[in-house]
Amino acid sequence: MHLKAKQREFQKHVLKAMEGKEITDQLRWKIMSCKMRIEQLKQTICKENDEMTRHTEGLLRIKEENQKHYRRAQRHQEKKEKIQRHNRKLGDLVEKKTHELKTQYEHLANLRRAHILELTSVIFPIEEVKTSMRDPADVSSESDNAMTSSTVSKLAEARRTTYLSGRWVCDDHNGDTSISITGPWIILPNNGDYSAYYSWVEEKKTTQGPDMEHNNPAHTISAALCYATQLVNTLSLILDVNLPKKLCNSEFCGENLSRHRFTRAVKKLNANILHLCFSQHVNLDLLHPLHTLRNLMYLVSPDTENLGRSGPFEISADLEDSMEFVEPSAAGETDESGDEHVSDEETDLGTDWENLPSPRFCDIPSQQVEMLQSQSTQVSQPIASSSAGGMISSAAASVTSWLKAYTGHR
Repeated sequence: MHLKAKQREFQKHVLKAMEGKEITDQLRWKIMSCKMRIEQLKQTICKENDEMTRHTEGLLRIKEENQKHYRRAQRHQEKKEKIQRHNRKLGDLVEKKTHELKTQYEHLANLRRAHILELTSVIFPIEEVKTSMRDPADVSSESDNAMTSSTVSKLAEARRTTYLSGRWVCDDHNGDTSISITGPWIILPNNGDYSAYYSWVEEKKTTQGPDMEHNNPAHTISAALCYATQLVNTLSLILDVNLPKKLCNSEFCGENLSRHRFTRAVKKLNANILHLCFSQHVNLDLLHPLHTLRNLMYLVSPDTENLGRSGPFEISADLEDSMEFVEPSAAGETDESGDEHVSDEETDLGTDWENLPSPRFCDIPSQQVEMLQSQSTQVSQPIASSSAGGMISSAAASVTSWLKAYTGHR
């Protein structure tokens, strides 16, 4: 019993010692855990300090960059204000120059207007001449008493209508008046009917005699058209307007023109006159594609407000299309003389630009090289055709005759 009691006491001491040991181990583990946590916190604090330092340095750099950008923005603002002041000065200068240019244009227009009015009053006066022509309705009523009044009125109405811009319009000046140029003896029919010219030419081919030369309406018509062509070409130089059709001053002079050539020349003249009228902003209601001198009279009239102007202008397509109806029967005829095969493309200037290739610049060879090349070409290459040989021989003959004449005079 005594041993059992000691055993129980010993067990109690052992249990107490083990409990103390366990408590000690737990405390040691807690201490170790706290140390590890403290170490982790220290590392975290160091890392955060490094991050804060790096962020602080980045903030300083950003502040410096912001200061630089602010200073640059101030400089840009100063430049902007300077550019705005410069633009305002340029705007004022442009406005001033525009006003000066407008003044110069007005002065140029006044000079052109004065020169044109002087030209048309001294050299090329254009006036309207009343003709004493009886109305066909009166003649027809006298010749045929059975004709009704409605038929007479229809004939008179048909006489005063013209095909224009795709429709038949009333023409109050159709045949009642004539227009003179450079004098009352040189006149043109106002309605654009120049059939008396080629009718006389065709009649002259069959009938010969002195009466044909004295009673010659072709001389009057050709003279008036020639003067009109000279005036149109002169006006194009004064107004600085390029004409769409190329027409020489001597086109209506000299030989008697065939119907086809005469009609084509008249159409070119009318087209040039209409082009000048478009450039000077003549009222389109006054223009007619067949009235050669009347359109010209409206162009150079003192009542034309824009006479002498410069700048862009619009072209009436309706009036240009109506030009195709001038003598449609003559358009299909062929010329008998043989020199009428010149197309309009060869004589017209045209209104479009022609695309040309860029010029190739090369060195100019010396005279000796050219002579050697020409000699080698003559030796190595035979003459391709007889026409080329004839041209070369004729050129050589002309040069030889010129040298003989020159040495003979000396």
